Amino acid sequence: MMLIAEAHVETERSSRYLEQLCRHVNLVAQRHPQMQAQVEWSEDRGVISFGGGRCTLRADPGVLTLRAEAPDEESLHQLEQRVAGRLEQVGRRDRLTVTWSPPKGLAEKPPRRPPHATEVNADG
Repeated sequence: MMLIAEAHVETERSSRYLEQLCRHVNLVAQRHPQMQAQVEWSEDRGVISFGGGRCTLRADPGVLTLRAEAPDEESLHQLEQRVAGRLEQVGRRDRLTVTWSPPKGLAEKPPRRPPHATEVNADG
């Protein structure tokens, strides 16, 4: 099961930032193949894959939506940091901020809980 986090970044330039972010990651990946990144994008959709994790991007009027998916906590955290850090850097003029949260519909579950935490506590 993949762990998921989403961010909704308010901007009137969602398509521009989607393309800038994808273009940048693609260039870095070409220069540093060890990064193991693959990038595909259009004006309003994008996918950035790093190893076992990936981030899908969607540009809608007024908002850029990011969805990070990874197999474990550490990978998800790294993916969130890499994508958010780069997007905030390219969007610094517009003061873009990325805040990750569980996707809608999963909000009632505690975010980013270590696997088997309940079982470990129950055995203790």
